[in-house]
Amino acid sequence: MNSCPLLFSAIMVTFPLLLTSVGARDQCASASESGRYFTLSVDRKLDVATGDWIRSFTAQNTDSEKPSDDIVLHATHSNVQCGGRNVVRLEVVVRELKTNMSSMEKWTNLLKFHRRHGKNVILLEEGRTAQKLDPEDVHNAVTFTNRPLRNDEMFEVRLEKKIKKTNHVLGIGVVTYSPEDVEILPQMHVRNETWMMKHASLYGNNKAIKANIGKNLDSLEVNDRVGVMRRANGELHFFINGVDQGSAAAVPEGVYGVMELWHDANRARIVY
Repeated sequence: MNSCPLLFSAIMVTFPLLLTSVGARDQCASASESGRYFTLSVDRKLDVATGDWIRSFTAQNTDSEKPSDDIVLHATHSNVQCGGRNVVRLEVVVRELKTNMSSMEKWTNLLKFHRRHGKNVILLEEGRTAQKLDPEDVHNAVTFTNRPLRNDEMFEVRLEKKIKKTNHVLGIGVVTYSPEDVEILPQMHVRNETWMMKHASLYGNNKAIKANIGKNLDSLEVNDRVGVMRRANGELHFFINGVDQGSAAAVPEGVYGVMELWHDANRARIVY
């Protein structure tokens, strides 16, 4: 069987990126900043069978002896209106891990699922993957991040397995309380100090807080990605396949990520 044909294009650009968190900025403005120099490679491939362009990003530090695996990169894009024109806004956040960190310390620094979770969840791959024990149980599959999210840090998961039963898929968001001692409920959006996206709405305190905050999560298919980020200015943003869904709420600093394998979602894996 022949594989689907792919068309490839690539661009490699060297430019300065500040090693600081990226806050909200004027979307039409161009910033002139100085900092460490990185080579950012942007590769695109066209799946002729589906018509989808697939983008991948690679960052390499060009002014240091430091190996490239000490760099963590997040790239997202959104469509904005600037002067009557539709503009694609690309935002890249590059972080360097400490040069003297051991392999174990680097692994500890990465986001994983917390050891405390819902009763219908098992953690795999040293905490990177969460899977339901009973796919027929639509609840009791709550997970948290193992540490609070940093400003402008993405907590992103890829849906790896789903069933087709209720047509409701996955919930993701942030909470202010530590997973260490919180009572883990069948669904966490019923608690105060919780902001979760389900369907296309933001939920908390057992009610819908804001409707139509982005693409409906019920349309997620296997291999789709969904993420959440608290920006340095306090805004909470959700991302679907890397596309920023816009500001959904203002939340305090030091929140933990929360993800529910809700209804048809059966397995999800943290994306780095």
